[in-house]
Amino acid sequence: MQEGVASPYSLNAEWLGRLGYVVGLQNLRESDTQFALTALDLSIRHSSSSETYVQRFEKLLAELQFELRRFQDVENLLNRSPSLKKHYYSYLSTDVQNPFVRSGLSRGAVAEWLAGFNRQFRENDLVPVEVRKGDETPFNRLVSTPVQGPTQPGPMVTVIMTTYNPVREDVIQSARSILEQTWSNLELLVVDDASPAEYDEVLDEISALDDRVRIIKLEANGGTYAARNTGIAQARGEFITGQDADDWSHPQRIETQVNYLRRNPDRPGNQVYTVNMTEDLVRIRRGYQPFIPSAPTLMVRTHILRELGGYLPARKAADNELQGRVNAYSTRDIYRIPEPLIFMRILPDSLSRADFRPGWQHPARRAFWSSYRNWHSEASSQELRLPLHSEVAPIYVPPRFTAPPEEDVHLDVLFAADWCEFGETQVAALAEISLMISLGYRVGLLHLENSIHLSEHARHYIAPVQELISHGSVALVLADEEFYEVDLALVRDPELLQFMPDGRVNFPVRRVAVVAQDLPVSSGSFEVRYIPEDCARHAENFFGSRPIWVARSYAVAEKLGTFIGVPELSELNYEPVFNSDSWGVPRARPRSRVPVIGRWSGNTARDWPLDRETIPMLWPTDGTSDVRLLGNPTEAVRALGARWLPPTWVSFHERDISRRTYYRSLDFFVHYTGHETVLAVELPVLEALAAGCVVILPPGTEEIYGDAALYAEPQSVLKLINTYYADFHLYLEQSRRGVNFAEQLGDGAGTRYKQLIGRLLPESSRIGQETLS
Repeated sequence: MQEGVASPYSLNAEWLGRLGYVVGLQNLRESDTQFALTALDLSIRHSSSSETYVQRFEKLLAELQFELRRFQDVENLLNRSPSLKKHYYSYLSTDVQNPFVRSGLSRGAVAEWLAGFNRQFRENDLVPVEVRKGDETPFNRLVSTPVQGPTQPGPMVTVIMTTYNPVREDVIQSARSILEQTWSNLELLVVDDASPAEYDEVLDEISALDDRVRIIKLEANGGTYAARNTGIAQARGEFITGQDADDWSHPQRIETQVNYLRRNPDRPGNQVYTVNMTEDLVRIRRGYQPFIPSAPTLMVRTHILRELGGYLPARKAADNELQGRVNAYSTRDIYRIPEPLIFMRILPDSLSRADFRPGWQHPARRAFWSSYRNWHSEASSQELRLPLHSEVAPIYVPPRFTAPPEEDVHLDVLFAADWCEFGETQVAALAEISLMISLGYRVGLLHLENSIHLSEHARHYIAPVQELISHGSVALVLADEEFYEVDLALVRDPELLQFMPDGRVNFPVRRVAVVAQDLPVSSGSFEVRYIPEDCARHAENFFGSRPIWVARSYAVAEKLGTFIGVPELSELNYEPVFNSDSWGVPRARPRSRVPVIGRWSGNTARDWPLDRETIPMLWPTDGTSDVRLLGNPTEAVRALGARWLPPTWVSFHERDISRRTYYRSLDFFVHYTGHETVLAVELPVLEALAAGCVVILPPGTEEIYGDAALYAEPQSVLKLINTYYADFHLYLEQSRRGVNFAEQLGDGAGTRYKQLIGRLLPESSRIGQETLS
């Protein structure tokens, strides 16, 4: 190889580590762990210790080594990484010395382990714990040093513990940890969720532990949250909190929580942090932190919980909803006490384990979170108040958390898109969905992640989509639900099919169609957006049949024809549903003392010109114009190579302003992107024309818009803007041409779209045929 020429096989340590990290966390195949071990080790050895990503890779490598009981490897790694060794009270190095997983340790080593285990308490001025002798699991042998509680009685606290088929040793340990609290003025309300009679003996044993225990046995099983609502109704305390039936609370937990609320009467409640661990007191878990906020420990003033009606009728995830509702209802948020005051036992068959894996949560969790997040932000205080034991939720709750419908649900069209992004695809699809609903079609939505928008953090559905779901106008469909029958799955972007999750939908889909809005490969930059054959194969694996392709323009259809067979390429063209009547706004004068220029923020880097020097030519950054964006400004900031928008630019979130109002605030709409023109009408441009904005586009698009728009090279755009801004008569003439174009294009667009759907639907499934003529 010539000197100075890079090898195509050179190692990029960060990306190798990222690949190993993802493979190690997904752990789907037998070889994943070994691959992750090798990739992470290589990445760490070829990276500088100052790189921010290194400690994250080191932590996962240590977790994998620990799983394989390679204790010496873990110790060697920790010795090379002092910062990782110190992480969370040195729990990694302490767990390596855990005598319940590592036999043959000396008495001194065991004492050293216990001292390390207690660091989390000693450094927070909390009493340490010990593990008493016995045959039970170590978790059930946890005891603490007796400590004196308050000498003066304070307000009563009700601790609600729900049980169902309780394991004797676990629930007794949990109950004792509450009854041995330093805060003695409490009652332990054990609400049993209709366990069989054989468990009465365990409940009787709990009752005999202390006079402060009350047992409530329900006649019908309703889930833990319904049982907690029974506890809320019967609580005698001024404060209410919870305790899971297999957890262990530190003896100073309740006292700490009560004292905080007494010192802060304006706070509605608080919660503490939990240390998650196995029954062997091991805190190391692949991909997880040991220390997180504990949802069950939420302590709230009793009158607030009763005013809000307690928990929603759901069998999962309702605790986080209630906390968010308390925050929305009250003047201040729930406070998180940062001390480790409860141990949560991690079992493979616990209620929520099937919904979580490292870096992943079940889509139903996101759907529920998105639903109640929108409700909390929009509802009034009165609307947040519900009757206790309400059987009907005011918002969408996924069937996974309640009960599936008694009969299968038939859907005519299932729209598949990335419903967490706000862009042309989503806006166009929403108009299509609205039309389909008005015609009586039964519509569903399926969220698919676009690989270019993958995030480490949860994303929520955009507001108009959430409103459709919450109002019951559409069905939110999850891939693993079995009670749907779908005639047509309409995938609104082929990129969604390029990288698909393993498995397939659990419901039948009779036909699949893909709307191809963009070219699969850009001939100018050789950018590959999607590979049609890959997408077709993935669609078949996921939905059960190869798709029909519907192109947005002749150019896209021609390019697709070089990748896929003619039978799969529809002769039909896709065009957006558009009604120009709803966009018109009066224009009597310029909007400001300087030209007001707008554009959509975009969802990807290619939505902006690739050359950063071009951007100020189109959208000035020097204050000579007022630039207004619509949507999340992240990509705009990235395109500028800056940390934030220029001072003369402003971004409007789609939740804060209607698109009609946005266009009304503009004089000019300047639409230049970094991707290749596909010679088809673009929805943002069409809306701006209909609203009377003067639209300026790059040369080469005259074939599409004719005299409805103005055309210029980037360096001439501002001169063109100033010419039309200085002569408002000239401006109005151009504005009218744009409005006329939008009106003509909008005429019959709805009818043409109805005909398209009618042709795509399987013959026997078409409904309302009279509307398709």
